[in-house]
Amino acid sequence: MKIKKVVAKDMQVALHLLRKELGPEAVIVSSRTIREPGFWGLFKPPRVEVTAAVERMPEKEPHEDSLRAELHEIRALIHQIGVTEHKTSAKGGLTPKWAERFRAADLSPEIVSLLSEQLGNGAGGRAEEESRVLERLAKYFTLPAPRGKGKRISVFVGPTGVGKTTTIAKLAARRALQEKKRVSLITIDTFRIGAVEQLKIYGDIIGVPVEVVTSPSEFREVLKLQKNKDDIFVDTTGRSAKKPLQVGELKAYFDDIPDLDKYLVVSATTKSRDLLSIYRAFCDLNLYAAIVTKCDETENLGGIVDLCYRTALPVAYATNGQNVPEDIRVVDPMEMARMVLGVQG
Repeated sequence: MKIKKVVAKDMQVALHLLRKELGPEAVIVSSRTIREPGFWGLFKPPRVEVTAAVERMPEKEPHEDSLRAELHEIRALIHQIGVTEHKTSAKGGLTPKWAERFRAADLSPEIVSLLSEQLGNGAGGRAEEESRVLERLAKYFTLPAPRGKGKRISVFVGPTGVGKTTTIAKLAARRALQEKKRVSLITIDTFRIGAVEQLKIYGDIIGVPVEVVTSPSEFREVLKLQKNKDDIFVDTTGRSAKKPLQVGELKAYFDDIPDLDKYLVVSATTKSRDLLSIYRAFCDLNLYAAIVTKCDETENLGGIVDLCYRTALPVAYATNGQNVPEDIRVVDPMEMARMVLGVQG
């Protein structure tokens, strides 16, 4: 365990120094506002003192993932017991009201520390404070790079039960029925019972063809036959983040195929630590963006904020129901920030 303490002008600078020294897995164990001792210290602005720790292991240690998981558990415990809560002072701090809002959103201690910098000393009123916090929060939700007007091949990957097939149906229906594009569906999910039938039902309703492939070579052949399509949506078998071989099998389908937009589909109800494990399992696929599903099934999106902050993975769409094609929307960063804090638009 390596422990590091820094003193800086504000929390953002302190966190930057700590992450540079200890890496992204550092755990904040305490923070406080301090002043220089003596008479002249009264006339100087307060500074922040932050202490962090990180577990150091050899690069090839086989239990690295489990250690990282333990560190994320420590973060969660620290968040629960309030170790990192700022102490209010003459120059401001995290008030109980804001602490409760951040806790309700299930935000990580590091995100809370960054957002609390926007609160200042309370000048300007609650509305102004809320506006500053929302602006900072919105910056964590980046958008994917825009694609050209040519054919799009969109691949949907992720764990089981997050709603990949329903999400595909929503996007395919929008492109085919509302935008009048030539659309086709491909599924390589022949493992899950009823998966092919479910996609075929959606295909019949939307009026688009559905192709079933069972090998990487067959997948390539089917793509060659889809040259006249504007959009191709590819459904995949749900893969476990704990079984890297399964993800490796999936990767074999997409190697050496250019211009694939690979979306990582994750549920808003998933815990932060599990979201990060899912990302690590699929990131070798060269992900294009994330799609966040089931936003209507939870009141806290702290795990999604943490995922975006730690990975810089863009977010393209969010879903909030089962209705096809209505319950999906292009992500707006400020709207996502409002959802996190429960602020009405």
